[in-house]
Amino acid sequence: MTDFDPNLVPIRPAATVLLVTDAPELKVLMMKRHANTVFAGGMWVFPGGAVDPEDAETPSFGGIELDYPGPIDDDHEDHHRAYYVAAIRECFEEAGILLTRSSQPSSSNRALSKDQLQVARDRINAGELTFTAFLAANHLQADLGEIQPVARWITPKGSPKRFDARFFLATSPASQRSSHDAGELVDSAWLTPADIIDRAEREEMTIMTPTLRMIQNLCPFNSVSELRQGIKAHRTYDRVRVDPNTRDLLLPGESGYESAADNIETGWVRLKPAS
Repeated sequence: MTDFDPNLVPIRPAATVLLVTDAPELKVLMMKRHANTVFAGGMWVFPGGAVDPEDAETPSFGGIELDYPGPIDDDHEDHHRAYYVAAIRECFEEAGILLTRSSQPSSSNRALSKDQLQVARDRINAGELTFTAFLAANHLQADLGEIQPVARWITPKGSPKRFDARFFLATSPASQRSSHDAGELVDSAWLTPADIIDRAEREEMTIMTPTLRMIQNLCPFNSVSELRQGIKAHRTYDRVRVDPNTRDLLLPGESGYESAADNIETGWVRLKPAS
């Protein structure tokens, strides 16, 4: 029995990022949430979180996609842009990876030091500084061209928190090193998709089913370049269905998809190998 009314839980916009790298094989950054957090406590996740009201006003550069599957409450361009900025902001807050570009000519672009970035990140996470103010003070823009949308998942009814989350893919810059924030996140690791699945099967990692489905979709790729080619080849999204017996999330072409349920998990995915 829950202490909340599932029908009254609002669905909040959110963004998450699959940070990938070649090291030398394809790896993705996984982060473990603190056990006491309300949503996904103790689980391994991608960096991400809710969209903030100011994300639509944050200095940014680059085009965005406006065509998304499923219901859209606000189809204004700024609404879509806010998801992109939220993904980049959360990537910095939670993983310490900054996906930005200078808003000034290259001759006047001075890279922030590791210590300066850490101080800024700590202040942002402490609520002493906004991401928008940090970028403006350092003549930076969120670089929307660094991330690509690959999925959309809506938390099913029954959770104390529900999100309409857009999943993005980004290559981690070679010059930066990731780290968890030691607050909401207590651990992190760069792992191959196969290793993540193996650890989940051995119950060494607890992973939400949409996250695990995204990891499964990474398995056929051997490198970041192959992965980006696969995304480029598939501009459309496939609707996820659920096997009512195993609860496996299925995509078109997989065994049991045609007879699987479409009212259990709400998700659309375009991350798949090039045909």
